[in-house]
Amino acid sequence: MKVGFDFVMVSFANISCTDITPDMAAKGAKETFVNKLGFKSSHSKSVELEVEKLKRENQQLKKSLEDTKRAGRHQNTQPDPDKAKLLERILALETQRERSSQQLLEREQEISGLRQQLRAAHGDVVSSLQSQLEQKQQEAQQRERQFQALSEETEDLKNKYCAVSERCDTLEKQKVPSGELAVVQEQLRDALEKNHNWLVYDQQREAYVQGVLARTKELEMQLNEANQALQQQHKEANSNGLSGQVAQQELEAERARVTRIQTELEDLRGRYEEKSREAAQAREQLLEERKREREALQEERRCSSERTARLQGELEEERRRVAELLMQVNLLQKSLMTQQGEQKRITVLEQQIQLSARESENEKLDRQSLQHQLHKVLKELRKARDQITRLESAKPQRESRFSEPSSCNRMDFEKLTIQDRTTSPSKVHNILDESLLECPNCGASYPTSQHRELLTHLDYCFS
Repeated sequence: MKVGFDFVMVSFANISCTDITPDMAAKGAKETFVNKLGFKSSHSKSVELEVEKLKRENQQLKKSLEDTKRAGRHQNTQPDPDKAKLLERILALETQRERSSQQLLEREQEISGLRQQLRAAHGDVVSSLQSQLEQKQQEAQQRERQFQALSEETEDLKNKYCAVSERCDTLEKQKVPSGELAVVQEQLRDALEKNHNWLVYDQQREAYVQGVLARTKELEMQLNEANQALQQQHKEANSNGLSGQVAQQELEAERARVTRIQTELEDLRGRYEEKSREAAQAREQLLEERKREREALQEERRCSSERTARLQGELEEERRRVAELLMQVNLLQKSLMTQQGEQKRITVLEQQIQLSARESENEKLDRQSLQHQLHKVLKELRKARDQITRLESAKPQRESRFSEPSSCNRMDFEKLTIQDRTTSPSKVHNILDESLLECPNCGASYPTSQHRELLTHLDYCFS
């Protein structure tokens, strides 16, 4: 009995081990297969619940077996009938588990076959819808790039218009003629109006592109929902055992829905192509407008360059004139300074002349007084000479008339002799030589007897 109990315990342990390991392996394989398919049926869920239930029962049985083994090691008693029933229950559960795993594999193979049939039936429609969606997305991206390019061109035009407006302000500040200013203002007003219209059109196009993108996303969502609905219907049909006719009807309904979505896509494509043609026409018009505006800007730039060159020439001419005027001013200032110096010199010379005139006047007065004195001296000298001559002529007559002078006559004769002595020419000449006359200009000294030489010297010295 002890040997039999040990065999039963070993068999039970082997059964429990085989029960746990294949169950986990089957569950892992099932989960992998279900994950690959992307869905779970209701039958597989029920099988999982049953497997979980069996797993819990196996755990309980394993725990009780461990307890029994620990008790059998300490006691050498015979097994009771409950243990035999427990073993039978384990064998039945193991058989049911294997059968359930086999049924699960068959069900999964059936589901994969139905899925492949569904893919084969709807693969073309789904692929065409996906290709159309990809094409729409590419066209939407292309439209977005074109819209960005147009936006950049619009910004460029805005910058050019700002430059034109600044140029107009500059020309207005430079006092541009009224006719040219009116033309430039008219061109600027026209350009601003066209720019505003183009901005409105850009906003409308952007709204339309956003609507197309939203509609495309909505169609994608509807297609995804249709695929999910097909998968869900197939799952429900496989789990509930629906007939192939119902599945075919649902398939036809989905095909009709797909056809309707495709029709809507075609309609959107037609509208999109129409809007694209309108955008192309608008782009051509914009290019023409830009060409005309570019030509107008070039013409205005040419006129501005000519006017700038003319103003530059006038500015250079004015600069030359200003430089010449500055040179003249400098020369005038220099001449004025020179004139002021000359005026000062003239003033000094005038003062010197006045001083010299006063001095010459004083010298003239002195000379006149000297000449007067000299005239008086010469007059006295002439009188003395006349008297001497008269006395000398009267002396022989007196000698012949008075041979013997009386005492009175002698006294008169002595007086006369004394007078002759005092007034003799040699004595007068000596007296005149003793008195000197000086030149008032150079200080040259001349004796009074040489008064004629002094007069000649004065005429030469003051000339």
